[in-house]
Amino acid sequence: MARHPEPSETERKALLRGLTEVGPTKPVGYLPLYTIEEFVQLTPEAVAAAAAARGLATAQFGPAACCIKSGALYVYDREVLADLLEESADAIAAAGLPSDPDRFVAHIATVWFDMAHPAYPLIARVFGEST
Repeated sequence: MARHPEPSETERKALLRGLTEVGPTKPVGYLPLYTIEEFVQLTPEAVAAAAAARGLATAQFGPAACCIKSGALYVYDREVLADLLEESADAIAAAGLPSDPDRFVAHIATVWFDMAHPAYPLIARVFGEST
């Protein structure tokens, strides 16, 4: 496979923003493993270690266990996510989603939620998006 042009530091930081912004207003972020390796030019383990140093949880899913083709690294603020899931308990139950933060992240890594799915507004909210 051909290598991509060397990304600038600005481009790498922009790609990582989806993970570095994880916190109070964005409880969960992810990047495809391919993006981390080819464009950010880091290992998923290095990115996970940096997130863990900020007190965040991480979970890496390979292609067979993820709805993202190359697999993905998820970074999440376990406490913020737990609070959001608790305040959204009715929506979580109605959508049949797990209420435990770790199991929730594993579930959303496995299942792709279409915009028409009843859980989509909640999923968008955990990624810091408004619907």
